[in-house]
Parts: sequence; C-alpha cells; structure tokens
Amino acid sequence: MGILSEPFRTTVEYHDRLYQTRPAFNVVLAVQRLYRDGFLTDREKCLLALRNLVRLSRFTLASRPLSWCYGLMDEVYRSQIALPERHTGARQERVLDFELDGEYIYASFLQDYGMDLIREQGRLHWKKFIWLFQGLSEGTKIKEVMRIRGMEEPNPNKYNQKEIQRIRELKSYYALPAVGSGGQEGLNRLFSMLEAQAVRNG
Repeated sequence: MGILSEPFRTTVEYHDRLYQTRPAFNVVLAVQRLYRDGFLTDREKCLLALRNLVRLSRFTLASRPLSWCYGLMDEVYRSQIALPERHTGARQERVLDFELDGEYIYASFLQDYGMDLIREQGRLHWKKFIWLFQGLSEGTKIKEVMRIRGMEEPNPNKYNQKEIQRIRELKSYYALPAVGSGGQEGLNRLFSMLEAQAVRNG
C-alpha cells in the first residue's frame, strides 16, 4: 500500500509541539492566492497563511519571531502540501491555474467522480484532491483545456494552414495570463509551483 497505508495528516510537529492543521484543498488554494498578492508584505503573507492552515491563536503568532513563523510554514508545506518531485528533464509550458480554471475543475470532478467540490470545502484533504485531480480521465473539461494549452503547432505546409489556425485560436482562447513572482523568494517558492507539480506528477 505504501503511502496509501498512512493516514492523511492533520497535525504537524514543530519544536517538540504538536499543532492541529487544516490542510483542506480550498484552504491551501486560498493560501496560494495570498502568496501571489503583490500588496501584502512577506510577514503578512506568512502570518495570514498560518492563521488559515494551523489552529493558532493570534496571541501565539504575535509573540513569536518571524523566523519561527517561517519555520512552521516550511514544516506544514513539507509534510502536508508538497508533492514528490518527478523530474521530466524538460521545462513544461504552464497549462493549469487552479483559481482561473476553477469552473473546469469543478465540472470535471462532478463528471468523473460525482463529487461536488463546493460541498467538499473544509473536508477534502489537499493531497486527496491532488490524487483525484491527477486521476481525472482525458474526457474531462480540464484535461481537454490542459491538452489544448500544451499543443504544439505542426511545421507549416500548404496542407495544414487551417489546422494551424485552429490550434492558434484554441490556444488563444484558453491562454493563461502571466504570473509574477509574488513575493520573497524563500516564501513564494512554497506555493508558486503547485500547479506545475500537479501536472508533472499526473
């Protein structure tokens, strides 16, 4: 059974203390949005992320140095959010955005699993969500959209001009906007690669 024999963790140990966590998929994605916010400081991002993900009082957070907060954030990410890396060797085009593709993901989970993700908010563990996402069939809307974004145009010749035009139109329609760095490198790395990981490991 391997990893499947282990329970999905909702606690994290840090500095010899055990903390209750809330690693539901919607909470993790809300935290990802925090890290993309260009108006919040690095401290604000870390404190808000911890208030979302870990059951901590405001007093506890306010009394701790920032290095402690960063360390706890790293531990939560490492133990409950990060996915095992599978290196492909080639740099992949960005084909997924959990927030912008929310309606496609919702429809795809409903189609394949009969699962209403709105009802699963606060309950479905992040890693369960990712495993189900990776198991979606090729006939689902999100997989179709990802496939279109990753399409390569064939070398042009006198026979394929219409095909090339159709590919360009589809890629333009489903194109994703560029994403900025979103903050301090050490913190931003925690959440900037979630979509890329989900695609690589699928």
